[in-house]
Amino acid sequence: MNFKFVNQEHEAGFLQFRAEDMSDYYRTNKEYLSVVYIMTANEELYRKIKPYFDGKSGEFDSEEMFKEKDFIGGYLVLAKLAVHLFNSNETVEPIHIISRLDDESFKLALNAFILRRYGVSKGYDLPDEKLYM
Repeated sequence: MNFKFVNQEHEAGFLQFRAEDMSDYYRTNKEYLSVVYIMTANEELYRKIKPYFDGKSGEFDSEEMFKEKDFIGGYLVLAKLAVHLFNSNETVEPIHIISRLDDESFKLALNAFILRRYGVSKGYDLPDEKLYM
């Protein structure tokens, strides 16, 4: 089952982060890729999550992130979902995913579940048909 990107910028950001900012060990790790997938979906999430997530060392200081950064509305739900898919240190109620996310963010969340469950292949060759929401 394939996951889809929000748009071309999301795809480019995900692939660039994966290639440049992740060690080989984490590059195919479903937990880490789930964070990268959500984080690279938009600028605000990237700006707020990236300082606390190190794809080379494998460290994610989510506790400090929530102390120092102010996530509002759907961004809070997505940030908590990223942490939950990573290590379950945050709880996300399904009703919050359903009711607090706009359509694009809801699809992002659903695709994050797909990525977390199935992962990516080591080569991660994209099909000829681009997969955007």
